[in-house]
Amino acid sequence: MQKDMKYKVMDGEGPPKKKLKILKEKPSEEDGAQKNVNKNILNKEAKFSKGKIDEDRPPKKKLKILKEKSSEDNQSRITFNKNIPNKEPKFSKGDKKEGPTHLKKAKPKSFTSKGKINFDKSKKLPEKPEDWADFKKKKKELKQKRKQTKDGFDTITRAKKLGEDLRRKTLKGGEQRRTQLMNELHTLLKGKGHYAKFVLAHDTARLVQWLLKYSTALVISQISKELIPVTVEMLQSKYGVYCVKRLLKYGSSEIRSQIIDNMLGHAVKLASHALSAPVVEYAYSTWASQIQKQYLVQEFFGDLYKNSKDANVKHLRDTYKNNDSMKAATLGATKSNLMRILNKSLLDSGLVQTVLCQYLAECSNDDRSELITQLASHIVVISNSKDGARAAMQCIWHGSNKDKKVIMKTLKEHIVDLSKHEHGHCTVITLLDCTDDTVLLHKTILADILKNAKDLAVNEWGRKVLLWLVAPGDSKIFHPVFLNELNQGRESSTSKKTSDIRRKEILGYSISCLLKLIEDDVQFWLSNASLATEMTAILQAGSANGKDMRNIYDSIVGFISNPDWKIKMDDEDILGIEHAGLHMLLKKLAKQENNNSESGHASFNASLARNLNDEMLELWLKHNRSCFILITAYENSSEATQDILKNKLRKHQNLLKKQDTPGSKIILKKIL
Repeated sequence: MQKDMKYKVMDGEGPPKKKLKILKEKPSEEDGAQKNVNKNILNKEAKFSKGKIDEDRPPKKKLKILKEKSSEDNQSRITFNKNIPNKEPKFSKGDKKEGPTHLKKAKPKSFTSKGKINFDKSKKLPEKPEDWADFKKKKKELKQKRKQTKDGFDTITRAKKLGEDLRRKTLKGGEQRRTQLMNELHTLLKGKGHYAKFVLAHDTARLVQWLLKYSTALVISQISKELIPVTVEMLQSKYGVYCVKRLLKYGSSEIRSQIIDNMLGHAVKLASHALSAPVVEYAYSTWASQIQKQYLVQEFFGDLYKNSKDANVKHLRDTYKNNDSMKAATLGATKSNLMRILNKSLLDSGLVQTVLCQYLAECSNDDRSELITQLASHIVVISNSKDGARAAMQCIWHGSNKDKKVIMKTLKEHIVDLSKHEHGHCTVITLLDCTDDTVLLHKTILADILKNAKDLAVNEWGRKVLLWLVAPGDSKIFHPVFLNELNQGRESSTSKKTSDIRRKEILGYSISCLLKLIEDDVQFWLSNASLATEMTAILQAGSANGKDMRNIYDSIVGFISNPDWKIKMDDEDILGIEHAGLHMLLKKLAKQENNNSESGHASFNASLARNLNDEMLELWLKHNRSCFILITAYENSSEATQDILKNKLRKHQNLLKKQDTPGSKIILKKIL
């Protein structure tokens, strides 16, 4: 089919960015045949620059083909849009070229090299006020007017002025002026519901805190009557929580009891709240009575005990003691409440740790393993109370090897502080008693304990950790109840090695270091009876382990035979050998049976016989207690050592005869 197309081309004198448009017009009635239009006509861009193609210019706009509906006889024609001007005005060099307004695009935002939007600086910014001081003054006045519209504005303003004077440490009028201010402030606030609102705001809560700190018992009692009904709201308030602490600290026992009673029914909610949890712990551990503690713990056992309490339920097992069908539901509710608190890491609470200890003792093995895995990284936190330490011991006994590794790595940074804690040292001892991987135990735990042995030795609880290394399970050192608890836990634990093998391996890692500490600083270990007890246990363990003790015993004898060795007792300096506690421990050391000439091992008695000189014997024989140390050494020595002692003592027969002490008389009988 022959195409009949008419084109009208624009002149090339216009700007190069102008696009050509092809408009598809309706076919005329005169044309008899239908013309098909090629849709791909002129799909390339035309570039014009004064009649020439400029290859360096960016691509121009594409030609658009506009389609219109065909006529009734289906004839079509393509013509140029006659509305497009033939020519566009020329632009001189430097003039801004602008296309038709309907073809303009929004100017894109420009960005700096750092990715920030570079806003158009030509836009006018709001004008700054000419008088800045006047502007600030007006703004302040406007703010003040808005405040004045609130209820109690005058009361708050007056109370703040009184509070500024009340908080000062020193007042011109002294305590009399302070009392006057407190009475005036209390009169302004009492009986109008102001206290319940003041404790929840940051600026007015301090006023209530100062009143609770400086007021008399009568004023505190009147304030508490208005605050106790809103105890739960205060505990969950960022500022009110401090007022609850002040009421517990400065209030009477009756006020404290009423505050704790108001916590009942909300124990789980408050224990799982980040703001209230520390205050609930403070109230529970410090001020709560035994029955109140019992009621608070019961709320973790399920909603059944939220509003009603049972004085006979003292442990988790008591809830289903008479009805086994309640066991699953009770354990499930307890676990849910514990997980709620565990997810928020709020385990530093004696209340939570008590519930945790009871749950670990009663739950199934699967639930216990699941909970231990999550508690392994929190073992330090839960070891700060008696029940918490028992819960930590449960984790060690029933945890897998992987759990124990996590526990050891967690304890590594805190091992010294935990060993010196009243309850935490039980966790450390349990770990030493039940860990099969003694190599890892030595690297993570024992190394730090031995490094800080002197620091632990002077602490009441750290001393027990050191003694467990050399005398584990000794009933003369450790309480029988604690030993019985360890034995029961060890029997049900996941450990595979026998306790004798573990203890022998731990002693092998630690004995050499401890003996070296004694040899280098005998004065430290003989400075008091407690340290001397540890020294005696270490020496006994070293001797039983076959260590060479000769140099250590020589160091000890050299120190105690020094006439300058004195101990301060009752504000008086006495000879160290005459100190009651040290005297008993030196006698205990002398009673150890060591036949050095036959077995080849060194002994304390042999070193004593070898190193005592005449000057020291003259000093010792004048005191009764030192005479008994010589007697004990003589009675528990080999024949060779006894001969040495006899020969040295016979030189001082005349001095012994002059003494009237029981010890000197016994020595005369021994050597004659």
